[in-house]
Order: sequence, then structure tokens, then C-alpha cells
Amino acid sequence: MTQGAPTSALSRYARSIGAKLLVVLVLFLIVPAVLYGRFQAADGDRRAFMLESVRSHGSAIAQALANDLGRPDADVFSEVPERLQLFETPGMRLRLLFSPADEKDVSDFFYVATAPAFSMEQLELERRLFRQTGLLSDVWSSCSGMVELSRVTAAPEVGRELLVSITPIQTAQGCWALIASLALEDQVAASLIEPYWQRPEVIAAVIIYVAMASVLIVVLLDVRGALRRFERHARRIAAAGSGGRSFRRLNRVPELDGVAGEFDAMVQRLHDVAVDIRASAEEQVHALKTPIGTIAQSIEALRRAVPPDNARAHRMLGIIDQSRQRLSSLIVAGQRTTEAAALLASPPRDPVQIDELLRGLCGDFDGPCEARGIHLHAEIMASAVVLGSDEMLEAVFENVIENAVGFSPKGATVSVHLERAGRNVRISVRDSGPGASEDVLAKLFEKGFTRRPASAVDEGGGGHFGLGMWIVSRNVVALNGSVSARNADPCGLEVTIVLPIAENA
Repeated sequence: MTQGAPTSALSRYARSIGAKLLVVLVLFLIVPAVLYGRFQAADGDRRAFMLESVRSHGSAIAQALANDLGRPDADVFSEVPERLQLFETPGMRLRLLFSPADEKDVSDFFYVATAPAFSMEQLELERRLFRQTGLLSDVWSSCSGMVELSRVTAAPEVGRELLVSITPIQTAQGCWALIASLALEDQVAASLIEPYWQRPEVIAAVIIYVAMASVLIVVLLDVRGALRRFERHARRIAAAGSGGRSFRRLNRVPELDGVAGEFDAMVQRLHDVAVDIRASAEEQVHALKTPIGTIAQSIEALRRAVPPDNARAHRMLGIIDQSRQRLSSLIVAGQRTTEAAALLASPPRDPVQIDELLRGLCGDFDGPCEARGIHLHAEIMASAVVLGSDEMLEAVFENVIENAVGFSPKGATVSVHLERAGRNVRISVRDSGPGASEDVLAKLFEKGFTRRPASAVDEGGGGHFGLGMWIVSRNVVALNGSVSARNADPCGLEVTIVLPIAENA
């Protein structure tokens, strides 16, 4: 089955829950901004329509009164108040003012009637208030035909009214002015004064919108948090070694129970496979070593039995012995490969004091290094505990240090350095050899790749099969670490291993 092209970082982020959460946040911010403008325009149209309705209502009342107000007899002033009461509307206040035709002063407007009726004290108070606020000037302008007034003006606290329209009525006697206003307690007046976003229905809609947005964001955050917790559970299970391997027990999200069960089954299968691999490898090694040992003993017996002058027979025995040694090396290499595969499937998670282990290994290498005229310099700068096993870590450092010693000339120095880097421990091993080309660096940790000199012989029999650095890479990856190699300055090769420190260390 062919694999598709690897997804880019941007594509991966676009599919993440974090990206979807960001899109939701942007949408929840854009939608109110767009709707605000639309609602504001709609509210302006609504206000204009309501104002025009009230103004038209006042004009209709003025038209109905026009015939009575235009009569020349004086009884009109006594009959108009009763006539105006017929047009009384709940929530609306009507005032009828009159200015004689021969008067030129804006203050010469007289109250004739109001609906509902006001007391004399209220009428006098309003008259002074209208004069102070300039309303009488607006009435005079409307009577003079200079303006067509229809405006919204909130009266001061004394009036508690919203002045909506002034409708002039010209007669032979003078100018009549019908002022229509709305009580601030009326719903229509309140809707004309207060901003639309302060209206109860708008506030309720905002609360519902914010609640819905909050619920959706909380759900996405909770899903993201559940996946993060699942990741932490995986690390805890990996750190628990052979015991406590249960995603289902650690999981708290019912929808992930099925996934948790599948992970538990997969972990158990990997553990069982690792056990079977180790058992099978041990059986095969034991089964092969017995006949190989028998062959070695038989070769020695034949050498003693063959006459010394039979050169051909001794040469054939030498070839058989070399084949036997190579077969032994192949068995050891196969055992190491199988053990590396088993460790990768189910790596141990025991606490290991890595600084003490590395210090002990460097002490073991002191003798062989002195015999080759190489100085081993260990610089253990910190103490740290990692999860793994002594065998895995010893295999890692033995192969790296042995590789560095094998490529260093006589009189050179091999440096081993350990330090903490945040929640990791970094171990670097540097030799004084010729370094490596870019092609060699690219293949250094591949299985079967080797550039070891012929003089560097691995006593274990596996050094010539290119397994040492491959085992290093396999073991480090199994312990959730990383390994890299680079050419050092001015010469030599530096291998750096980074391993995570145990959480409670």
C-alpha cells in the first residue's frame, strides 16, 4: 500500500482542534460586528417610522381642529379645550398654543388647552421651561413657515416628556401650534430615547448569543483537554513499565472508552510480542550454540589427529574454523537485533541513575583506552534519573564510546559530557578521529552500515555487521529520546544523545 505525500505543518494545523477553536472565536467576533451595523440601520428606520407616525397623528389632530380654530367668534377659546379632549391618546400629551396675528414677540404664545388637562401651576412651569429651552422659538419659526419641525428632544427632568412634533395652524386670528409629546414612561418614547442595544429584547439576545458561544468554546476546549489528558495517560502508561497498563482505567471521557480499550489491547499485544521474541531468540541461540561448540571441539580434535605435514588438511580445518567463528558472530548479531526489536516493542521503564551508570562505564573503559594510548575524559556535570533499564543504556553508551575509541588515533582524547537541559539530560561523546562525510552521517544509524577500520575488532563478534549505532538509535528511540551526530571542530565526530528525565526525579 502506497503512502500519500506527507502533510505540511500548515495542513496539520488546519485540521487541529486549536485551529477550529480559533475559527470559532473569529466568527463569534465578526458576526456581532456585522449584525451591529445592520441592526443599527434597521433601528434608525424604525425610529424614523415611529416619529413620522406620531407626527402624522399630531397633524391629523390639527387638521381636525382647523375648522373650529378658524371661526371668527370668540367662543372658540372656550370650546377648543373640550374639543381637544376628544383626541386624548394614552401615552401622548397634546398642548394647543395660540399667538395673535398682530404679535411679533416669540414669548406671546398662550396656552389654550391641554390633553390630558394640567393644573395652572404645571402650565406656568412649562411655559417658563419652554421659554428657557428655546421651544417657543421653534414654535414661532414653524408658524412663520421658516422650518418644518419634527424632532426628538428629551425634556428636562421637570417635564419628563419626549417632545416629538409641532404642527402649526394658520388662521385669520393668528397662529395656533399643536405640540405632541410622549411621556417618558411610555414604551414608544422609551424605545425612541434609549439606544437599541439597551432594549430588553436586545440584551436578552446578547446574553443568549454569549451563552451559546461560551458553551461551544468550552466544549471545544474540553475536547482538546481530553485529548491532552489522553496523551498524558499514554506517557504514564509508558512510564509504568509492565504494570498499570490501562488506558480505560485512567480515561475519564466516556466517548473515548472504545479507543482506550483498543489502546490497552494494542499495548498488551506489543508486550506479549516482546516476550515471545525474547523467548524465541533465547531458544534459537541456545539451540545453535550447542552444535557450534561441538564443531569447535571437533576441529581441535582433528587438528591433533592430522599429521603436521598435511598442509592441505590444516588449511581446510582453518577455513572451517573461520566459518564457525563467522557463524558465531552471526548468531550474536542476530541475538542483538532480536533484543533491540523486543525492546522497541515493549521497552522497560525502570528508574536508572544515568550519571552513576555513565561514570561506571567510563571507569570500565579506562583500561582498554590506556592499552591503546587513548585518554578518556569524562565530565559528568549533573545527576539525573531516566526511565529504561541498565542493559539498554549500557548498550547505548558502550557502542558510542567504543565507536569513538575505535576511530581515534593513538594519543588522542575521547570526551564524554553529561548535562541537564530543562526536562532532558544530554550526553555527548566526542572523538578525535577523521570525522565523517555527509553521506556517512546520513547513514550512520542505519542497520548494517559500518565504516569501522579493520583494526577495530569487536570482541562480541557483532562489530563488523553495522549493528552498534543502529542499536544505539533503536534503544534511544524506545526510551523516547533522540540521537544525532555531527562533525566536531576542528576534527572528530560528536554523537549527542538526549533522554527525557523521569517526571518525579
